[in-house]
Amino acid sequence: MAALEQHHGGNLLKSLQQPAAQPLPPLPPEQVGVAYWAAASWGAYIALSKDSPEAVADLPLALRLAERAWATQPAHGDGAVAALLGTLEASRPGGSARRAEALFDQALAAGKGRNAGALVGKAEALALPSGDRPAFEALLRQALAVPGQSLGNQVMRQRAQWLLDTADDLF
Repeated sequence: MAALEQHHGGNLLKSLQQPAAQPLPPLPPEQVGVAYWAAASWGAYIALSKDSPEAVADLPLALRLAERAWATQPAHGDGAVAALLGTLEASRPGGSARRAEALFDQALAAGKGRNAGALVGKAEALALPSGDRPAFEALLRQALAVPGQSLGNQVMRQRAQWLLDTADDLF
């Protein structure tokens, strides 16, 4: 966030707090990765702070930042931005499962089979809450089969295996 704030003259957070109808400042393509990681880590912090109303109240801000990155480069990171946006959409109060599914599908298409995170995200954000265990397990098995040794894929394959191992507790 500090790098993004510096680029935007210290006004990015302030602009994220404006009503949704207010347009956000443009995000240069070279900052999409920074915005993605800022929004992803912010979302993770919120997910781990559900007992803190102040942290949870920031979800719309993290969502707006992810939307700005997605609007600039929707296929960034083999679909990582679209998958993040799908996760945030599915988790926000009043979020649209249909929109989240479309975003996950966009992420999967952009990743061309190289993004385990999009599969794990779709399993956790859509199949698990709807109680669709066959879809949940199928998505996680697909994630385990994603090739490549990127850190993101390694972590997501481990998460996929853990989720499969604990599926009886989840359903």
